[in-house]
Amino acid sequence: MSKQKDFQVFYDALPILGRDGTLFDIQTESPAAGFVHAKTGTFSAYDPLNRRVLVTGKGLAGYMTTKKGDHLAFAIYVNNVSVPTDRDAVKKIVGQAMGEIAAAAY
Repeated sequence: MSKQKDFQVFYDALPILGRDGTLFDIQTESPAAGFVHAKTGTFSAYDPLNRRVLVTGKGLAGYMTTKKGDHLAFAIYVNNVSVPTDRDAVKKIVGQAMGEIAAAAY
């Protein structure tokens, strides 16, 4: 994508870790906040047997500029994570964990 003429428009439209969009409240105090531009995606279903939500798939994919100044493309995915039915549980548990992984790469 980075070789396409519209890349900058695409890049500028991506949510920014700890700053805006769907990532505005993920890893806000991390040194990586502001340097990870990525899109999220989530699939989940209610698990009636355990009375929880099963996150069948969640992804975070995009670009970052590392602390050293390197430009990286990355993708992180998790599958089959059980979380409570609380309204923000997916974001607080799975979203923050994926943000931590991205921050570690930063």
